Amino acid sequence: MSTPHIVSPAEYLPRDTADVVRTVRNSRNHARPLTVHGGDPATEGLTLPDQQAVVSLRRMNAIVDLNLGRRTVRVQAGARLSDIDRRLAAHGLGLPVVGDHRDITAGGFASVGGVSTASHRYGLFIDRIVDLEYVDTDGRIGTCGRTHHTERFHRILGAGGRAGIITALTLDAVEVDKDNTWLSADSHRFLDFDSFLDYAYSEVATPRDAVLQVGRWVDTAPLKVTRPVGAGQVQLGTVRFGQWSSLYPTAPTRSLRARREVGSRARKSLGAIASASSGKAGMPVRNAAAGAVMFTPKVLTLRDAEYLADTVISSSERGPAYRVGVFAPLSNYTSVFYRLHDLFSGHRERTGCFTVISAMTYGVRSDYLRAESAAHSLPSADHGLITFTCRLRPHSLPSEQLRDIVTGIDEICRSENSIRYESVD
Repeated sequence: MSTPHIVSPAEYLPRDTADVVRTVRNSRNHARPLTVHGGDPATEGLTLPDQQAVVSLRRMNAIVDLNLGRRTVRVQAGARLSDIDRRLAAHGLGLPVVGDHRDITAGGFASVGGVSTASHRYGLFIDRIVDLEYVDTDGRIGTCGRTHHTERFHRILGAGGRAGIITALTLDAVEVDKDNTWLSADSHRFLDFDSFLDYAYSEVATPRDAVLQVGRWVDTAPLKVTRPVGAGQVQLGTVRFGQWSSLYPTAPTRSLRARREVGSRARKSLGAIASASSGKAGMPVRNAAAGAVMFTPKVLTLRDAEYLADTVISSSERGPAYRVGVFAPLSNYTSVFYRLHDLFSGHRERTGCFTVISAMTYGVRSDYLRAESAAHSLPSADHGLITFTCRLRPHSLPSEQLRDIVTGIDEICRSENSIRYESVD
């Protein structure tokens, strides 16, 4: 068994848990801090502190065991959720909570909690973990789970790798045929923020039998356009619109299948074009790709719906942005949403630091979040996830202003009994 080796400055690629142990101990001996990546290597342009190393688990991607009787699957931490789901599909099973990008790994998703548009039914990804294996900061192997070492189990889950490196997990599966389960979207569009928020709250609080649910809101800054004749610019109004989609099972027909195929091809093509577009010339295409996500197709398969954003959001979200997510208890959901929106809009109006402010939301019914709330002396409750993505103007968010924004978010969370979702910071 070979020892981990450096494949680029400060990057390690262990193949198994023993390799991870040696990497951690070697790092400790040389006083070299470690950063963990579940799958792909560090993104281009990422700056690491001096002497810091990256441990990438992308070679630890095996699906170790599938227990059909218990409907569980044992995987290494670097296994991609899409690959796990495909393996389960051959046996009529699937993962209940899957991120909307195909490259998300099991260990990476577990380390940040993991949410999806099915979280109103199944909670967080970490609610579906039976047990796990990890390597602690001293290079020792340990195990924990729902029924043993539960305190350690909850400390490692959602900790972003700070409490130990997750190396293997056992996950719950459910009986489902994602490629042949067809969904129809009950979609409602809004031009008024108050109406959008009222409807979003009603669906988050009472999701009925929706398989998936998601709401999105987009609010742009005034658009400045160069005059066609003469000097100067014309300022156009803002664009504000939203959509809520609840997806329900439907019976497939030939026409529905045809509509799905056409829509799927169009969205993939738009995503590919947006990925290849850069600079100001590519901005209209990227904006169109982002807009396409707002309009959920009328019919699609469950697998398509889970990865709806994969080829569109990832291609349209280029450039710098400030992102934050908050789990708001249902009793305070509307207030938290208004206050976050006002916080970001206010900073944009005063300084022009943001261009497009967008939000995404859906319900979360999670045992883990209830336990976290109790641990922080907060009321036990169901939650709504509210995430904001604020596109930045280049060099327009100085550190003092960023501190003001973070302070504002922390105050909202404190006063509204809400919890920050660290993965989208």
